[in-house]
Amino acid sequence: MQLSFDHLVHFVHRPPAEAARLFREAGFHAVTGGRHTHWGTWNSLSYFGLSYVEFLAVEDAAVAGRSDNPLIAQLVAEHELGEGLGQIALRTSEMDRWVERFRALGLKLTGPVDGSRTRDDGKTLRWRMLFAEDPQTARKLPFLIEWQETDEERQADLTQRGIIAPHPNGAAELLAVGFAVANLDAAAADWTRWFGLQGGEVFTDERLGARCLSLALPGGSIVLCEPTQPGAAQQALAASGERPFFAKIGAANALPLPHDICGGIYLT
Repeated sequence: MQLSFDHLVHFVHRPPAEAARLFREAGFHAVTGGRHTHWGTWNSLSYFGLSYVEFLAVEDAAVAGRSDNPLIAQLVAEHELGEGLGQIALRTSEMDRWVERFRALGLKLTGPVDGSRTRDDGKTLRWRMLFAEDPQTARKLPFLIEWQETDEERQADLTQRGIIAPHPNGAAELLAVGFAVANLDAAAADWTRWFGLQGGEVFTDERLGARCLSLALPGGSIVLCEPTQPGAAQQALAASGERPFFAKIGAANALPLPHDICGGIYLT
């Protein structure tokens, strides 16, 4: 079944417009997003094709605290962990088939959950999200998202509105998002069982201090990283547990990266 990388959710504790400003100062194109009034949150966005980074923050704590959306519940519950990369979404046009697959695997499902946001121009964006928990492991699954519009319609609209636009620093695409994991073999087995993704050869990344495995996806691969020595992977795992901790950006020009922005690491 079809899956693509959709977006990286970066939890922030400041107005999302401020996070977008910091991203622009690093040379990225970033724009203000909007409000999810029924969840008490707001966001800003930076696109690399249809893959994007979403800076997500609580705007109305009372509304967010009552939300039964698992992503919003995670954002609220993990406030004490500070700012940083929180979750990823994988895009599909076959949501109902994924519901069947996950149920057959014995996963506990929430959704599909309807989502919407009204833009400043009055247009309402709509999507569905599916959240799953695995009783066999404490490892958190990404959530799935299905947009009402096709990829082609979204790309044309976002480009026409200047939301998808060239990055001044030469950034061209989101290549990968890295997850810190305690046990690489076990994590890889879970990702294969959940999504049917097969990894390549295990490799060592000295910069991260980890042995890693890449799972290829259109729009951005997933890199699982088990710490082997002091470094970014070990620090991320100790501070926040198994979750995303870096994004790797492909660029046409040499960039002065890594950037640590609002607790997230952005590499080339």
